[in-house]
Amino acid sequence: MAQLAKLDSHILLQIESHDLVLEVGRQTKDDPQPPAVIATPDVTRLVIVTKEQTEIGRRQLRIEVIGPQRVRLTNINDVNSITLSSGSVLGPGESSDATLPLLVTRGSVQLGIEVLGGDRLPEPESVDAFQSLPAVPQSPNSVIAIVKRMYDPDFSPQTATDSLVASIRGSNADDMFDRLGRLVTVLQRAASTADFADVIARTAMEMVNLDRAAVLVREGAAWRVAALSEQRASDSWRPSQRLLNQVVQDRRTVWGAPGAAGSAVSESVASIVALVAAPILDDAGEVIGAVYGDRRIGISWNRPPIDKFDAKMIEIMACGVAGGWARMEQEQAAIARRVQLERFVTKEVAQQLEEDPDALIGRDAEVTLLFCDIAGFSRISEQLSPTATFEWINAVMEMLSTCVLATKGTLVDYIGDELIAMWGAPLAVADHARAAAETAVMMMNSLKTLNEKFALPAGESTQIGIGLNSGNVRVGNTGTEHKLKYGPLGSDVNIASRVQGATRYLRTPALITGATARQLDGKFCTRRLCSVRLKNIETPVELFELVANPGPTWSQFAEDYERALTAWEQHKLQSAIETLSQMVARNSHDGPTMVLLSRAADVWSQDLQDYDPVWTLPSK
Repeated sequence: MAQLAKLDSHILLQIESHDLVLEVGRQTKDDPQPPAVIATPDVTRLVIVTKEQTEIGRRQLRIEVIGPQRVRLTNINDVNSITLSSGSVLGPGESSDATLPLLVTRGSVQLGIEVLGGDRLPEPESVDAFQSLPAVPQSPNSVIAIVKRMYDPDFSPQTATDSLVASIRGSNADDMFDRLGRLVTVLQRAASTADFADVIARTAMEMVNLDRAAVLVREGAAWRVAALSEQRASDSWRPSQRLLNQVVQDRRTVWGAPGAAGSAVSESVASIVALVAAPILDDAGEVIGAVYGDRRIGISWNRPPIDKFDAKMIEIMACGVAGGWARMEQEQAAIARRVQLERFVTKEVAQQLEEDPDALIGRDAEVTLLFCDIAGFSRISEQLSPTATFEWINAVMEMLSTCVLATKGTLVDYIGDELIAMWGAPLAVADHARAAAETAVMMMNSLKTLNEKFALPAGESTQIGIGLNSGNVRVGNTGTEHKLKYGPLGSDVNIASRVQGATRYLRTPALITGATARQLDGKFCTRRLCSVRLKNIETPVELFELVANPGPTWSQFAEDYERALTAWEQHKLQSAIETLSQMVARNSHDGPTMVLLSRAADVWSQDLQDYDPVWTLPSK
């Protein structure tokens, strides 16, 4: 079997490795257009030029296959001589045995001969004759460092070119500037493209004059092709495993011709005249991939062999891939961090944290904390199916979270039916108390819309309890490397949690501490309700109610409550009861008034003269 193909500079003949007799010559008047294979009973004719190209005879060359890689060539023309790739000349009537692949030249016509499907045959036994560059350095002044710096937009290609030329001693630097300048520009451009490996493979093929170039990824003992660029497609191509093994073993660039200096060559690289591979190293100096290239005799006629400068160019590209992969890993890690951060904070805050990762390190900060849970959650969830409960709590948490993010707060955590948020960290905020109070009001005002959209069992509606406290805490990543959990720690966190729990005792949806109330400067409707001792917290805490929608009589009502509370704290029990009773008559639905009146009535009924006006709450 024989196949002919017209390439740019020559005719390529591919033959099978068994007995064949072929006759090469010029087109006759009855022949098809060349290149063509014409089978006859006596011999297979190969028409390689048109009848007008008289430098080739009608009968010019006989090719006899005499072995797996061996042919006998006979010049059957009476006038013309033929030149072989070895430099020897076949005169008219002369014969010579030769090893494939080879090149036959007659005038301006070249015929390349190789084995059909040679890429599928076994690997060579040895690649000992290959040359190696010195080990790729890992110092800050190395080529890797130079190429990685190329991703800095302020880094000059001329500076890179100068540095790279300086790293190739003994070569003519003036002749390198153009190629190296182009290479640096390509590496800079490729670094910002999604098909980074494809650009490198294509550039390696074009700039080093290769027939095939690939970017390979090392996966254990195997190699995966990340990108491949080739002059002529080959379905059966695979890189030389032995060459890659040498690259891994030496961690340096290897190049040369298979079989040089007498090393064994098998049919797998019969069509390869030169190979080169440079390691792609990670920061630890381990080989994680390679830039690989070859030149084939079937395509690469009359080209100089791969030299030290060519190998250095491939090595620089491998360094560029290493830098590009490192950049992509950093970008992917940054994206993953940002996605994780954006689950807790606004995109703007996430971006600032990305720019300043130290903001995640534990530090002291003044913040306002918000704890919010669903009132009566256990009771209502018992009446719902698991699916309905899941949908309900998701809807509530989505609404609450939206309110937090609307004021640029940080979502700290979700614990069952409870949400925890914070203002003042990771980024310092001067008016963190105001932002938190604004969020609490927004949450309370959103309940109406939520209840209209999400129907609960008869007689039930979604209600919440909110607790706010301001103070100094320790903030940072309270989770692990595997799961980020940015949040606060400290006694003021515990106070905020307890204040939220106190909402059910004082029968109000939102409570704030005195520490928070003092920072609001009268911008919100609040009233002082009482002082309490919270569970496991010795120092009494002043509690204020935060009102979302005060009515027209609210200011007077708040003043009356303050008068009654003062009387209660001064042990003027009768005055306190009288004022509170009048308030209940006007508004029997006000929870804090009913609670204080109940406490005063209980003390009155027991005739306690020395009671403690500070309320010790029974539980969290």
